[in-house]
Amino acid sequence: MSKTRLRQQIDEFCEENWPDSEILLFGGTDGDPHDEAFIGIGFQQHKGPVAVYDREKCIEALADGFASNPTEDSDPYEDAVEWFSFNTEGAWVGDETPIILTSFPLS
Repeated sequence: MSKTRLRQQIDEFCEENWPDSEILLFGGTDGDPHDEAFIGIGFQQHKGPVAVYDREKCIEALADGFASNPTEDSDPYEDAVEWFSFNTEGAWVGDETPIILTSFPLS
């Protein structure tokens, strides 16, 4: 499977800056919608680096996928929220589980 250019850039960024850490990324390596929502690396005290994703960007990227394969009486955005809430926000894979950021709306 070939990696998309964006995933290659994310992998290179992680490897160059944290070569001794295994940073868990959401999704696969072949054009995963979560890649578009990757915003960087975060840290907590006494824990290694973890990937950080923008929640709204994740949902928007997933909604685009649902919109390209619509089902009758479905709302792609609502379907994406439901899928993301259960399959991504609800996932725990240990201390390396990525952080999901909900941005504070500055006005």
